[in-house]
Amino acid sequence: MTNTSLRVRSAGAVIHAPDSIPVRPIDLAPGTRLALAEGTIEPGATYRPHAHRSIEQATYVLEGRVRVISFDKDAGRPRSVVLEAGQTTLTPPGESLQLECAGTTPARVLFITAPPYPADHSDTVVLDRHRELTVEEMEVGTDR
Repeated sequence: MTNTSLRVRSAGAVIHAPDSIPVRPIDLAPGTRLALAEGTIEPGATYRPHAHRSIEQATYVLEGRVRVISFDKDAGRPRSVVLEAGQTTLTPPGESLQLECAGTTPARVLFITAPPYPADHSDTVVLDRHRELTVEEMEVGTDR
C-alpha cells in the first residue's frame, strides 16, 4: 500500500478564477475535503466582487498586504480589513468577497476552501457590487 498522505504537492499552472485573480491550484488528490490554491495580487490590482454558494474560504496572506472587502448584511454596506503576512480571514458561503493589494509589493495569498473548489467554477457567483446573494443565486446551476 502506498502512503499518499506524504506525497509532495506543488502549485500547478496559473488559471484565472471567475473574479479574474490569477491562482495556482494545488492538487491534493485523493483528498476530498478541502482545496488549496496560491494567488498573487499585484500592487494596484483589485479583483471583482464574488461569492461562493457553498464554500467556506480562508484567505491567508503569505507575503505582502491584502485588503479583503465583503458585505456586512447587518449594516447594509461593504466593510473591509487589511491583512498582513501571517494573518487570515474566513468568508462563509453566500458572503461577498473582493481582494486588492494593499501594499507596494505583490501579495502572495493561500486560499483554503472547504469543501473543495470545483474546477468548473460552478460554486462562484460574480457580482456587480457587494450585496447579499438572492435565493436563486445560492442554487448551483444558476447563471453567473
